[in-house]
This record gives sequence, C-alpha cells and structure tokens, in this order.
Amino acid sequence: MENESLKQELLNMDARLTEMEEKIDVINTKLTQVVDAILGNPLTKTGGFKNDVEVLTERIAFLERKQREFDEFRKRVYWTLGIATFLFFSFQYFMNLYINLKK
Repeated sequence: MENESLKQELLNMDARLTEMEEKIDVINTKLTQVVDAILGNPLTKTGGFKNDVEVLTERIAFLERKQREFDEFRKRVYWTLGIATFLFFSFQYFMNLYINLKK
C-alpha cells in the first residue's frame, strides 16, 4: 500500500514538474520576444526599440546640424543686407552732400 502511495506521489510530482517545464518554456518564449523587441533580432533583421532610438538620435543630430547651418546662412544674409543698405545710404548721403556743395 505504501509502495502504491509512493508511486502515486512520484507520478503527481512528475506531472507537476512537466507542467512547470511547460510554463517555463512559455515564459522563455515570451522573454525572447520581449528581448527581440527591445534589442532587435539579427536573424530576422529587425532593429528593435534600441535601433529605433539610435536612428532617431542620428536624425536629431542631422536636423540640429542643418538648423545651425541655416542659422549661419541667415546671419550672413542679414549682415550682407545690412552692410549693403549702409553702403547705399552712405553713398546717397555723400552724393547729396557733393551735389549741395557744387551749387
């Protein structure tokens, strides 16, 4: 009787162990999916969240560089227009002065 009870207990333990192994496999599969989503998977050539962040960082750096270039260009245009305007009005002032002195 005790032998049958021991066998039954071992069978129950084996069933529980099998069930736990199946649950661990499911958890492992889900964990692998999460890691692939975050880090990417070289086999399926998916970049994952980390790759997306790196791409966004590169694009932001590119846009910042373009913005600096545009700001520098705008400064040059403003300075050029300012100097041209100054030279024009200076020339006009001296021409009017010269014309008035000739009269």
